[in-house]
Amino acid sequence: MQQMTNHRPLAELDLLDDFLFNALLAYPEYGKKFCRKFLKILFGREFKNLNIVTQKSYGGRDTGLHGARLDVYIEEGDEVEIDSSNVSAIYDIEPDKNNKRKDIDFIAQRTRFYHAIIDSRSLKSGQSYDKLKRVFVIFICPYDPFGDDRMIYTIRNP
Repeated sequence: MQQMTNHRPLAELDLLDDFLFNALLAYPEYGKKFCRKFLKILFGREFKNLNIVTQKSYGGRDTGLHGARLDVYIEEGDEVEIDSSNVSAIYDIEPDKNNKRKDIDFIAQRTRFYHAIIDSRSLKSGQSYDKLKRVFVIFICPYDPFGDDRMIYTIRNP
């Protein structure tokens, strides 16, 4: 029995397609250049020391717990100053082409979950909470997830 696949020609893909997005970022020189430019547009500053990991997976703590696969996980070097102490930042970039209402409705919870997973793995045992890294979960969507006719939404957690 022949298995059916959903392969599409490269010409039909855009950067929101997982394959093309991850293929671009897998090449260090292009991936870093893209991430620097993308983050500069969003945050209005230069980004120099970036460590980029495509398809970073976090398994559940056991077989009964949900894990996550982050499309692009970026760690920024210790050049970010917060309250006069150098703290590195983590950026998770998620191209999201979900077109199912239930997936769109839960994007805020998905963001919260990804943020929590990153937080839970970024603080070493015995470290103070002030060492917790700043985390930015960024969804790139071809739709308006909250229906307020905006291109960029910022949701802040303490």
